[in-house]
Order: sequence, then C-alpha cells, then structure tokens
Amino acid sequence: MASIASVKLMDAPEVVASGQSALVSKTLADGFALLTFPRELEDRFLTEGEARRFHMMVVAGVAAVCLFGAMIIGDYLLSPGVVRFAAVLREAVFPPAIFIGLYLLRRLRMPALNEWMIALAGVLAALLEVAIVLRGEADWAVARVVQLNIIMVFTCVIARFWPAVMMALAVAGLHGHVVATMPDATGMMSFNTSLLLGTSIAFVLYGNYKQEHDERMSFLLEAREQALHASLTEAHDRLSHLATTDALTQVANRRYVETYLSECWQAARAQGTSLSLILVDVDYFKPYNDRYGHQAGDRCLVAVAEALRGCIRRPGDLVARWGGEEFVVVLLDADVDATEAAAARLRLAVSALQMPHEASLCAAHVTISGGWASVHPNEQDDWPQWVQLVDEALYGAKHAGRHRMHAAQGMMPHAAVASEVRRC
Repeated sequence: MASIASVKLMDAPEVVASGQSALVSKTLADGFALLTFPRELEDRFLTEGEARRFHMMVVAGVAAVCLFGAMIIGDYLLSPGVVRFAAVLREAVFPPAIFIGLYLLRRLRMPALNEWMIALAGVLAALLEVAIVLRGEADWAVARVVQLNIIMVFTCVIARFWPAVMMALAVAGLHGHVVATMPDATGMMSFNTSLLLGTSIAFVLYGNYKQEHDERMSFLLEAREQALHASLTEAHDRLSHLATTDALTQVANRRYVETYLSECWQAARAQGTSLSLILVDVDYFKPYNDRYGHQAGDRCLVAVAEALRGCIRRPGDLVARWGGEEFVVVLLDADVDATEAAAARLRLAVSALQMPHEASLCAAHVTISGGWASVHPNEQDDWPQWVQLVDEALYGAKHAGRHRMHAAQGMMPHAAVASEVRRC
C-alpha cells in the first residue's frame, strides 16, 4: 500500500533536468580546452568534489610537512652552516603555516579557494627553500637549487592545472634568481639545473592537464547520465500523475482509488484496524449544469473537491473523484464516531461555499448528500461489497430529501454502523 499511497496528487513538477542536460551536452560538444566549465557546472564540479579534495589536501599537507622537514638532511650535507637557520624555517615556520591554512579552509568552505591555496603552499615552501639556499656559502651550495624541483613536482601533482601553472612559473622565477645570484664553481651547474627544472615543469604540467581533463570529462559524463535519469524520472512521475489524478479537480481519480481501496482493505484486514468510506454526490447537479452552463459546472466541481480536500488532513486519508459529480473519501483507522464527524464536516464545508443553486429543490445553494460506513475488514468479504453498501446509503440520503449523510445499514459481519447524521 505504501508504494501507491506515496504517489503525490499535485500539479506536474516543473522541468528542471532538461536545462541541466542541455548545458552538459553543450559543454561536451564545445569542449573545455581551458579546463573551465560554464559557471553553473563549474560550481557543481568544485562543490561535489570538495570533501574528497579537502581530505587529499590534509594528507598532502602532512606529507609536505614531513618532506620539507626531511630536506634538512641536504642542508647538513651541502651547507652545514645554515642548518640552524634551516631548522627554524622547516620546523617552526612551514608546519604551522600549513596547519593554520587547512583549519581556515575547513571553516571557510570555499572549494575554488582550496585549489589556489595548494599552489600558494607550494610557493611558500619554494620561498623558504630559496632563503635557505641563499644563506649557503659552500662551493656546492648552488646545487641545492634542485630541491625546488621536488617542491614543484610535489605541488603540481596535487594542484589543479591553472594553480599549478602559477606555482611552476613562481618556482621558475625563484630558480632563475638563485642561479643568477650564487656563484657556480663548475660553470655548468646553473645550466644543468635550469634544464632539469624546465623539463620537469613541461612533463608535470602536461600530466596535470591530462589528469584534470580526464577528471572533468568523467564528471560531465556522469552529470549527463544523472540528468538523463532525472528526466526519465520526471517523465515517469508526470505520467503517473496523469494516470492517477482527475484532470479537472486535481484529486485522485477512480482508477487510483480502486487500487488504493484494495490495498487499504488488505492492510486493515491484516492489522485488524478499521477502514472508513464516505461517498458523496453533488445535489441536483444536472439541473445546475442546465441552468448555469457546463463551465460553471466544472468550476463547481473544482470548488467542491477543494472543500472536501480541506476537511481531510491526516496522512493516508484520501479524497478522490468517483465519477461525474460523485466523490469518495477514504479514512484509515477511523472509528464510527470519527467517520460520522468527518461526514458532517464534509457536508458543512460544501454548504459553507454558498454557491448559488436556484435549480436545487433542497437549498438555495450547492449541497451534497452522502453515505458512509466504518468497518473492520474480514476474510469473507471484499471491498466492492462494502462500496456497494455505502452507495446504497448515499441513495437513501438522496431519497430522503438530500443535503444529508446516511450511515450504511445491513452491514457485513463485524461492521460498525451509526445513526444518520441529521441535517443542520
């Protein structure tokens, strides 16, 4: 029963998936050579990957602190005189900067900023490394500029392409400053280290570009699949809505309520709970149509449906159009007193609309008549017999003068009935 009861009887949802699908398809067709998407897709790409990227940043941050600290071994071997200065920068400056940055990024929750902060952390490490190298006075001190390669490669592997480009250019500038400032005892060290750095930058950035391009392509293909699935789901929901909803009154239609009644009956029988049904009919509706016209008749039915729906608020209870000017109300686990009170509310709610009905023989405005019953379903009977008894009660109410509610008489075994709800 839950699968059917969960169907929402409301206006068809707005089309939202088609726009997203078109944007994804257009981006795939146009390409993204510069590794950027339209704003909407770019924000989604960064946001969906934020948690994974930040976790990677934390792991990489810890690894960077360990790696940068371990470089003090090179300081000791090639420039023993700068070990104390290097220890301060490697152990007391760089680690706090990294961990404070991670904390702030965690609080800010700005995915785009995260990517540039990775590159900025790499630039900071390169600046500190240059400061250490420039303090060295040994003949081979300039050879330690190759440590910038380690920092550059490590950072560019983690960062997105454009932040990595920025970081690589910064490292290239720092490298140029070092080799131009420090003496080269061999005469070849500056050229060789520069060639090594240039080659490293070319290969690392190429790999970085391919990696991000593939990641973005995977995101687009998955987004297209999700958009297609959303479109199919939306179409299915719309068709389900059309199949189970009365087009005029926007309440459930007879096809839906018959299936719903069957499942409610089985559930109530299995659980030993009561089930109530109220069947109502708009009094003298044909004369109303003849006098006011069919468009007015349609408006009348819509207003009656709204009034009935306004009286039914519990989850699982249902208002449906049974056919023509007849409506049905299903109440779950409602005893005789609750059903009797609900039937009275329905009649009074429609009467309170005060829609003029000069062709009516029972009132000067639109009214309804109805039949109702509250039962405990058993193994011997089924719901169509119950509906037939309620329909007979409705006929009795109409025969008695209309504008009233009658309880079903001559009920099935275990049925609970009450006296007529009198006209107020």
